[in-house]
Amino acid sequence: MTTVIAGQQVTLLAQFYDFQGGTLTDLDTTPTITITSVATGSTALAATTSGVTHPATGSYGYAWTPTSSLAAGLYLATWTGLKSGSAVTATETITVTAPATASATNTSPDGVWYATREEVKAELDVKETSRSNQRIDRALEDASRRVEGLMHRRFYPVQATRYFDWPARPGAYTPWVLRLDDNELISVTTLASGGTVISSSDYNLEPNRSGPPFSRVEIKLSSSAAYGGGDTYQRDVQITGLWGYRNTETTAGTLAEALDATETGVDVDAATSAAVGVGSVLRIDSERMLVTGRSQLSTGQTLGGAGLTNINNSVTVAVQSGTAFAAGEVILIDAERMLVEDVVGNNLIVRRAWDGSTIAAHTAGATIYAPRTLTVTRGALGTSVDPHATGSTVHLWTPPGPIRQLTIAEALTDLLQGRSGYARTAGSGESEREMSGRGLKDLRAAVYAECGRKARMRSV
Repeated sequence: MTTVIAGQQVTLLAQFYDFQGGTLTDLDTTPTITITSVATGSTALAATTSGVTHPATGSYGYAWTPTSSLAAGLYLATWTGLKSGSAVTATETITVTAPATASATNTSPDGVWYATREEVKAELDVKETSRSNQRIDRALEDASRRVEGLMHRRFYPVQATRYFDWPARPGAYTPWVLRLDDNELISVTTLASGGTVISSSDYNLEPNRSGPPFSRVEIKLSSSAAYGGGDTYQRDVQITGLWGYRNTETTAGTLAEALDATETGVDVDAATSAAVGVGSVLRIDSERMLVTGRSQLSTGQTLGGAGLTNINNSVTVAVQSGTAFAAGEVILIDAERMLVEDVVGNNLIVRRAWDGSTIAAHTAGATIYAPRTLTVTRGALGTSVDPHATGSTVHLWTPPGPIRQLTIAEALTDLLQGRSGYARTAGSGESEREMSGRGLKDLRAAVYAECGRKARMRSV
């Protein structure tokens, strides 16, 4: 099954064999492709041969872009042709989903992952299918929440205003110290108490070290500022700022086209395509976005030279301009994905049959695609939806390394245990034993020692 967002392009592929389990064989003529709705039987694409490609023996492709107004649901692509005068068909099911609509502001922190779908898939080398993506996404969501529970903290940045009672516990407090408990701070925009703004020169963020997270806001004893003074102790202190563990960002690339306040499909350059995956947190100007999907976009270039043969050592992809690609990016030629390992002049050095795809021969002139259209949740993590100009810098939030590693390990364990019915074993016969997960247990302990929040005290 293939999944596509209405209004975005997907590459469909049909393969014909001389008999079941046999070898690929060409048809007498180019087959037609028809796409119909499974629910209603209505035609989404009338029978056509226009645009049908022939990337390799017995293989036929078609780049389909469902209209943005096409109803979401299941569709059936039917290929029809002739072989030795007899009619032959091939079918493929397509799930069309509706484009997401951008909300003005999304303050919900749910759904932030500490690793990407692509990182987990690289470990497993699973095929790009809707079914495997859903399983991996579910495992990543569970793993991220499990890591937060183990560490007793959330790591991603959230822009928000939060309120605190003052005094928090009457009769048992230090008058100049506000303890934030699990509301860890990265930076403060505005601090106010009793309706009076306290200047940044009148308080310290503690503990005093190289940077966040901060768990206390202490009034300087040398200042005249003070907490309190409101009509009630409830929610007397107001802090607007960036909350979380740490805001570590890298520059991932730039926007390939302008982005208005209604779009959820973001076209990016090669550098961003290589660095970003499903689950990434991006920042463009002051707006944060969550990446929820990626789809193919034409790079504007074609396969040059003599093309590619269907052998693993045919790894040089000639292009018109090597500067339009980046190492680490995954490209698509016909129905085969390839990992760009290096860029040498106007040649891409690739790893063939990447991401579970099948190696095939490709003729010169074939269009090269890359997953450069990102589907995003706009205005995420307390930010507002804003327009952005072409060339705007794309910033990528990077979770702490140990947290990312533990999230991947937890997700992999979920996936592999699920496939075995939670009965994974090693060895056979009398030597067979249940997998203990000792390595994961040791990793959890090591990551907690480095990144876990150790409470001052705990009670029930």
